[in-house]
Amino acid sequence: MNRLTSSFTAVLCLAALTFAGCQTAPTQVRSSTDRGQSVPTQPATTQTDWRGADTTISADRGQSVPIQPATTQAQWRGADTASRTATVATPARSSSQTARGSNVILQTNQIKVTKRVLEPASVGGQLRYRITIDALENINNVRLKETMPDGVEFTSASPSASLSGRDANWTFASMQRGQSQNIDITVTPTREGDHEICSTVTVDNAFCFTFFAGQPKLEVVKQGPSSIELGEEATWTVTVTNNGSAPATNVVVTDTLPDAFTPTSNLRQSIGDLAPGQTKTVTYTAKAVRQGEFNNRAVATYAGSGPDGRGASGSSPEASSPIAVVQSGIRVRKTGPAEAYVFKPEVFEITIENTGDTDLQNVRITDVLPRGSSVVDNGGGRVSRNAIGWMIPNLPAGSSQLIRTEIAATRTGESTNTVKLVSANGLEASDSVTTKWLAVPGVTVSITDSIDPVRVREATTYSIQVRNQGEFEPVSGTVTVTFTDGLKPTAVAGDAQGTIDGQTVTFPRTTLEPGKDTNLSITAEGAKIGAGRAVMKFSADFLTEPVISQESTNVY
Repeated sequence: MNRLTSSFTAVLCLAALTFAGCQTAPTQVRSSTDRGQSVPTQPATTQTDWRGADTTISADRGQSVPIQPATTQAQWRGADTASRTATVATPARSSSQTARGSNVILQTNQIKVTKRVLEPASVGGQLRYRITIDALENINNVRLKETMPDGVEFTSASPSASLSGRDANWTFASMQRGQSQNIDITVTPTREGDHEICSTVTVDNAFCFTFFAGQPKLEVVKQGPSSIELGEEATWTVTVTNNGSAPATNVVVTDTLPDAFTPTSNLRQSIGDLAPGQTKTVTYTAKAVRQGEFNNRAVATYAGSGPDGRGASGSSPEASSPIAVVQSGIRVRKTGPAEAYVFKPEVFEITIENTGDTDLQNVRITDVLPRGSSVVDNGGGRVSRNAIGWMIPNLPAGSSQLIRTEIAATRTGESTNTVKLVSANGLEASDSVTTKWLAVPGVTVSITDSIDPVRVREATTYSIQVRNQGEFEPVSGTVTVTFTDGLKPTAVAGDAQGTIDGQTVTFPRTTLEPGKDTNLSITAEGAKIGAGRAVMKFSADFLTEPVISQESTNVY
């Protein structure tokens, strides 16, 4: 803003005749505009009067003589006809004619200044008068100076004045249009005669022009995935909007990637100019190469933005997008018997493990059953035709879940049971187990002694026979024989070589083909008089409990 200051000075004068019981002779009034015409006036005894204060001069005959106002400095100085001021030889007036009315001293297009006598005075008394400044426009630095002539002493003022020699000064920083300021001044005349108190008023003029300086204001929004698998490519979008009041020129968006990513697109993109309210979007891509949590930052700049460009602080906004690089993993294991017998329920287990470092959502498990399967226990899943299905809403990182089912087969032969799973983020896994389903065999067992009774230390032989009565499947089983204290086993023989461990004889696992049998023998001797007993047990996978046979032998 350019500020032009001009001052105008108006010198306003107050003239007073002070008498002490005297009377003056009549005088004449002469105006510089009446070209020599004299107007007689009436004598008066007033003690105080104005000199050159009126905009017009009135004579007893009703004649008015106009006075032109000064444009820059108006001085009311007695009979100076060159400055277009009227000279009035003021006679003495009576007390009833004392001038107490307001006289417009000065008026311009900015201010109007009025002087008014409030209380007249004689020599040694106190004369009070008021100066009123009316603001016709908004004005600054209004300065008023009252100069005291010889024979007049400044006494007081409201508001207080700043005194400098014979001058009393007031300064008003500013006045608004329509505002008035009164200054009440008290002076003391110290000698008889005409006194002239002059006022000087100055005003500063400010010449202004108004302009608007706009400012771009960019807003940056960055959007991207919250997580990404290691090795995959992520995509971010950066949206830049100019919410300011001026265009942003040469806008550039720069994406600052952490070292966990390898860029697959240009990280510095120019989007040109953005008008107020305009929005533009750019896209960035990068491949994740390291696991962890990171923050991806984008900054928008324009010509002149930021401290280096001498723009406003914060005029280079940025936006961040947090992202986690994870390596998800899932594994499933299916376990079950390698062999089983048809129509006998068997337990199968499915173990689902989250082997990664991120939670998995909506993991779906499908257990595909082989033909001829019968579901005894679905493990809380939903059976649909030849499959059982489950869904795990959330499988936390590092956790696992176990599903147990019971399945029976209705036909013999090998069958494969496969379980498959898939997570919401596309991870897949599967596992299988193969079971050989066997037909249910028929087995008979027997044990008999060769001598009964026997004497103490006399030997007897126990013959053992195990027969597979089935026609389809071989039978595998184990034979154990336990003797009571009255008998002591001493030797074994037959189709399999057994072992003696105290009172128990164990034969190794033996396989019997359909319709075949195995023959075993044990030699024992009497150890104690009384009833002795040999108990044989045959254990096999298809048997829930062993088949038992026993033989009694008396010892004497």
